[in-house]
Amino acid sequence: MVKASEIISNNIMNIMKQNGKKQIDLAEYLGVSKQVISKMLTGGRMINAIELQKISEFLGTSMENLVKRPEVFQETNAIKAFMGKVETQEARDGLEIADEIANLICFYARTHENAEEMMKPWEA
Repeated sequence: MVKASEIISNNIMNIMKQNGKKQIDLAEYLGVSKQVISKMLTGGRMINAIELQKISEFLGTSMENLVKRPEVFQETNAIKAFMGKVETQEARDGLEIADEIANLICFYARTHENAEEMMKPWEA
């Protein structure tokens, strides 16, 4: 099953490529670092609705175009793409476990990053 965040990041990257836009340009437009953009586009950080709206303005497209699922989706997860080439069920099971562990590591990293942000004092 394809995650919404994968669809959105793939759509953003495809539109950026079509328009000759670079990640650094998007970072400057949003007022964030290139590392934040990289995390957004690789799934290490979720894109919130406000950021999505600003990204759609930057790319000159609708938010709908950024969130719609293409008719044909190219699998970008290396483990899942590789699983189609594995012949034994035991190997598939092993890759599935590795994928779940990788997801847990990413989830922990995002949770830790969000916790640090939540601990910062709010400005009025």
